Amino acid sequence: MRTLACLLLMGLAACNSQADQQTGNAAAEADRETVPALEDITGRWRITSIDGETMPVSGSEPYLAFSADAAGGSVGCNSFGGTTLYAQGRIAVHSWGGDAMACIEPLGKWENTIAKLFRTYPQVRLSGDRLRLSARDHEIELTREDGAQPLNRSPDPMRIPVSDPVSQDLANTEWTIRALDGETASSSPGDRHLRFYADTWQGLASCATLFGTYRADGNRLSVDDEISATEQNCREDHAALDTAFDELMRDDPHYLIGPNGELIIAGEDHVLTGDRAR
Repeated sequence: MRTLACLLLMGLAACNSQADQQTGNAAAEADRETVPALEDITGRWRITSIDGETMPVSGSEPYLAFSADAAGGSVGCNSFGGTTLYAQGRIAVHSWGGDAMACIEPLGKWENTIAKLFRTYPQVRLSGDRLRLSARDHEIELTREDGAQPLNRSPDPMRIPVSDPVSQDLANTEWTIRALDGETASSSPGDRHLRFYADTWQGLASCATLFGTYRADGNRLSVDDEISATEQNCREDHAALDTAFDELMRDDPHYLIGPNGELIIAGEDHVLTGDRAR
């Protein structure tokens, strides 16, 4: 009996030691991760796992690819993707779409998980040839597939090709706000706008109209801290979005104008998406 108890204790100690080693390895791996530059993630990557589930390999799939202004891929059914802005170790997406074939499981589940991840402003971390995307309840791990070679076409399958470079000049442009942090609640849904003049801006994302001054520095907005707002009797959820809009602009956010009239502004923990007003 005493021998059996000893054996059980030895087995338990071994299991605990193995678990501790695995935890230590994971912590060490996390410590080696860095925030990559855009050029470090540009290209094609094979998806190795989604939410800890190892992905089967079939030819060139499953994969994700990244360019300067887009991301996309396939897990073996539909092609999907969207216009994206990569800045400060996070990916902001304007919209995420693709083919509309009905997929057998688990392909449909994997596609939905990837879409949810990209819509929630994921963090991007790099360790050697391993890339990790994580946001809220989802995580994707990838390995470099192409040796960082440039892509010969956009990863976004829905993109309409354009021949000329897209101007990133915001001065004298007007945009219809699509969403702020994925939310569209507004007291004036038909007047959700963002306008840029030579050195001033104004916008209505939910309830109150905010306005201030700015200057563009590369693909970043330097916004004066003195942001004013109209006095409105706003519903609580509308006021919360107005606060998020204020925080976003005060963070001197990055922005991107897409080739098909898309606008992405991202900073702090917030993302605003819009479309060029017609």
